[in-house]
Amino acid sequence: MDAREGATPTDLREIARVLWRRKTLLLVPWVAAVAAGVAAAFMLQPIYFSTTRLILERAQSLPGALGGMVPGDVAAHQADVMREQVQSSLFLRSVITSTGARDDAATRAWALAKARTIPGMRPDDMVEAFLVDFLRDAITVRRLRGDIFEVTIGDLAPMRAREFARAVADQFVISSKAAQLEAVRATQEFSTEQQQVYKRKLEEVERRLEASRRALLTSTLAGSVVDGSNLARARTLLDQAGLEVQDGRRRAAALRSRIAERARGEGADPDLLSSPEAANLAAELAALERQLAQALLSATPGEDGSSVRVLLARATSDLEATLAANAARALPGLGPDARDALVRYRLGLADLDARAARRGYLAAQVAAYERQVVSAPDRELEIQRLSQDAENARSLHNSFLQQSAAAQIAEAFENAKISGRFSVLEPANLPLAPGKPNRMMLILLGLIGGAVIGVGAVLVVEQHDQSVRNADEVESLLGLPVLGAIPRLEELQRSGRRSRSAGSGVGLPAPREHGLLHRLKVESPLGLEFRRVYLKLAKTRGRSMPRTLLVTSATRGEGKTTTAACLAITLARELRERTLLVDFDLRSPALHRALGLPSSSWGLAHILHQRHFDERYVRSTVLPQLDFLGAGRSEHPASELVDLPAVEWFLAEASARYPLVVVDAAPNLAVPDPLIIGRAVESVIYVIKAGSTVRKAAEYGVRVQREARENVIGVLINDLGEVLPQYYGYHSAYGDPAEVAGNDG
Repeated sequence: MDAREGATPTDLREIARVLWRRKTLLLVPWVAAVAAGVAAAFMLQPIYFSTTRLILERAQSLPGALGGMVPGDVAAHQADVMREQVQSSLFLRSVITSTGARDDAATRAWALAKARTIPGMRPDDMVEAFLVDFLRDAITVRRLRGDIFEVTIGDLAPMRAREFARAVADQFVISSKAAQLEAVRATQEFSTEQQQVYKRKLEEVERRLEASRRALLTSTLAGSVVDGSNLARARTLLDQAGLEVQDGRRRAAALRSRIAERARGEGADPDLLSSPEAANLAAELAALERQLAQALLSATPGEDGSSVRVLLARATSDLEATLAANAARALPGLGPDARDALVRYRLGLADLDARAARRGYLAAQVAAYERQVVSAPDRELEIQRLSQDAENARSLHNSFLQQSAAAQIAEAFENAKISGRFSVLEPANLPLAPGKPNRMMLILLGLIGGAVIGVGAVLVVEQHDQSVRNADEVESLLGLPVLGAIPRLEELQRSGRRSRSAGSGVGLPAPREHGLLHRLKVESPLGLEFRRVYLKLAKTRGRSMPRTLLVTSATRGEGKTTTAACLAITLARELRERTLLVDFDLRSPALHRALGLPSSSWGLAHILHQRHFDERYVRSTVLPQLDFLGAGRSEHPASELVDLPAVEWFLAEASARYPLVVVDAAPNLAVPDPLIIGRAVESVIYVIKAGSTVRKAAEYGVRVQREARENVIGVLINDLGEVLPQYYGYHSAYGDPAEVAGNDG
């Protein structure tokens, strides 16, 4: 399935309906923001801006190798330098002094009025401190194309803004001249200093280069006898020496076992054969083995170090004779075989040590060669780097000497072009109109900001709104059919205003206005909608109307009283039968005001208390088929008057006299009266105010009403025009306006 088909299109009409319903929440921040923008636009003091432009003359670079030592293009960073200058108190004091602002009467009075009062500070110092702080914020520096810089100063007085701009430009020119001379002197000092610096650097690099070359030569002369030509042979000899050492260790272990067998219990200790002469001969054997290894590494192919081998054989024979003599002297009681075994064992140990010395020598030579091979590239790179550094230092040193820095500096003094220099390109102008505030922009920002805040507030409130809004939501939530959607029209608004005004005056008679009996026209949108309600009621009852009908709601303010009055008037007109409209809200009666009738102390309360249906309490209306029974007043509380037997008795008496009885009761979540009345009537109509009644309140109110008796036949949605303002718009234009306005039915 295409994602575009599953996406819900934006309904602009629905958005417009939401904004219309929340128009107060939308308009209040909008109007407040616009008012703030207008107030800011016309209350903020006007600020005038004076602008001057400076051009920076390019510095002339020194020729030759010195050209890179003194910067020639300083324009790229000049704007930052100028911004730092205008933050300097010394620079700003020079500007104030050159303008004479400190002595100007108007400027002085303005500064003293705005400056902070510091005990012990003189007025002149206070004026100067205020002007310095003011100029830090008022001066703006920016770079234009190339070497052109723009300086802008904002002030409340246009003449003072121009004077400050002119003084700042002049101060930049003076500062650039001073910086120019300072740059020339700095260049001279720099040249002399750099000659000494690069001379010392050249000497240091040459000394390190010579030391590295000597170290490399020493390492080469004192290096290993192993090189690339005999490396393979050295490794072979090293492996062979290792095998010989292992073999010597095995023979020494075997001789040790023979000694243990032949001289067991006779105290035969091989260490008794030791003597200084035997130790010297053993050391000579080790030295001869190392000489043999060196001879084998240095010999040409075909030579095997025979001379060294002869010396080894002679030294071995001498060591054997010395060990035999030591054995005969130290162990005279030991048998010949045991002494011979001790001598051979000690001779084997000496031979093992000698061969181990040869292997160690070979291993050291191979390792030294490998280290030399690894470190040679680093030494060569170090020598190359030092050679390059020496060449660079020599080149720079020679450049300073050959270019004759003293002559270059003298030329710079003559031409005065080593550093950049400012000149005024455009003098400071006199502002004719204020640059701030931008009134149109402030008002536009107020419009946009207020709209954003208003729409945001509407979206937030709408997101958290838990009220019932439309008929589909009511039917899915309550499981009841919607009998009608009452629009928000003038008839209902005037009735509500009259009800509120009647309750606001204490001790004053309420003004008499025509009620719904006079204002509910047959062809009006409200009259047509209640006629539609009548048709639905007849359809639900199989073309027969319920004889007793209760109208209630969840809470007060949902329009149930006005709805009951309009419904009774419509039924009386359509059925052309006698209809009784009863105000059963004994605690807060208001039905008489909706009908435009005066209040009365006699009514339903007395009938319930006396259990006598006195028809004198019933009041006629301008409609011949409609009578009205007000609530009346009684000393007894409503909870004693409204009980099930009394309600059933009253409805039976009323039904005997009237074919149709419409009852207006209190909200069923406020008091239990509608629950009692609902058990006695045939049908109940539940009123919900769109955009006001909370879902949970409506759901709970219908549930408790149904628990009393399952006779709730439908829901009337009141004030739906608040949610759908254009839904009933066609009624005012369809048909003859004169006929619509004049038809009373």
